[in-house]
Amino acid sequence: MAEADTKASYDEMIAQAEAAVAALRDSYRDQLVSDVAALFNVWSGLEKGAAPAEVLKGVHGVAHNIKGQGGSFGYDLVTSIGASLCDYIRSGDRTMPEALNVVFAHIKILKTVADNNISGSGDELGERIVAKLHALTH
Repeated sequence: MAEADTKASYDEMIAQAEAAVAALRDSYRDQLVSDVAALFNVWSGLEKGAAPAEVLKGVHGVAHNIKGQGGSFGYDLVTSIGASLCDYIRSGDRTMPEALNVVFAHIKILKTVADNNISGSGDELGERIVAKLHALTH
């Protein structure tokens, strides 16, 4: 295969991959809404008597997926919030009421972002959200 043909073939594969990501990006908001609903479902375990450590494990699992997917589909703010939540849960014992409140604040903020379809970095609002979460978690 000639070098020009190889380059054209790679360019075509890249274009196909970019088109696939663009198609997935359009449906990502639905996935985000579903993931946020899963977070609330896991969180409701506290009201049902589940051990906080088990609830936090479930929250971390969903948040880890959110963190990983958001940036891939143009939702960098979602990735930042998910990363903050994962880091906070992993950084110590978060089973005390004050710490659980910080976890739930992350979940509520993710719901607000999803409900309002805030993509990208969220601009000035996103900066304020990230700063607020940083203040809560440090």
